[in-house]
Amino acid sequence: MIPANLTSEMIANTSENNDLFPPDPELSVSVPKTVEAIMHIMYITVSVAAVGGNGMVCYIVLAYQRMRTVTNFFIINLAVGDILMACLCIPFGFVSNLLLQYWPFGAVMCVLVSYAQVVSVFISAYTLIAISIDRYIAILYPLRPRMTKLQAKLIIFVIWVVALITPLPTAVLSKLEIHPAWEGLNNTDRRYICTESWETSEQRYYYSMALMILQYFFPLIVLLYTYTRIGIVVWGNKPPGEAEDVRDQRLAASKRKVTDFFLFLIIYE
Repeated sequence: MIPANLTSEMIANTSENNDLFPPDPELSVSVPKTVEAIMHIMYITVSVAAVGGNGMVCYIVLAYQRMRTVTNFFIINLAVGDILMACLCIPFGFVSNLLLQYWPFGAVMCVLVSYAQVVSVFISAYTLIAISIDRYIAILYPLRPRMTKLQAKLIIFVIWVVALITPLPTAVLSKLEIHPAWEGLNNTDRRYICTESWETSEQRYYYSMALMILQYFFPLIVLLYTYTRIGIVVWGNKPPGEAEDVRDQRLAASKRKVTDFFLFLIIYE
């Protein structure tokens, strides 16, 4: 997580209070107050909605025995990943990027927040893959045994192991570095940013590309394949027997709902 640079106004105020030299103008970025206010509202709204909505989903599934299905276990896992993002990533990013424009939370939180952000994305992406494969097997191979709750829990455990191990370089290399606007000043006047400290830009590039492939392209390809096959089967099958308007209309409505659900999952990814 690399916060944006300081605004000219904030740098000027800091200079007056601490007798600092103003930083390079190229490091200053001015954000219109209207845009800044809109972003504040959006950050707060997203955080509250994510925690409240996903928390309610977890409560409903866990509180009612009949809701504890294989698919709902995966949905709970999705909700936990979203809550992790909403609690550890969005608020700290909001404060450091927009309010202060430097990292004030210390080295430990720098590692924790950076690591949690990558972990939560992995959890969401690979849980969506698990849901798509479960639907794929159920629809294309209806005579095969369905996934059991124990198998679903084991898959969720594997998802967490992968999500925790894969981004370990982020946890190891995330640290505080002096903000460019405060270079050359004494320790009490310095401000820091939270970033990954790689030895070379090539290493940073290859790691970023690996994360992009594992977090985005691979899940997207799997979802496109599974839901395309499901869509072909759902829309291609014709009901047996003679045509009946009421029955056929009901089946068409069900197919539209299934298609909308598939599109929602792909867009969510």
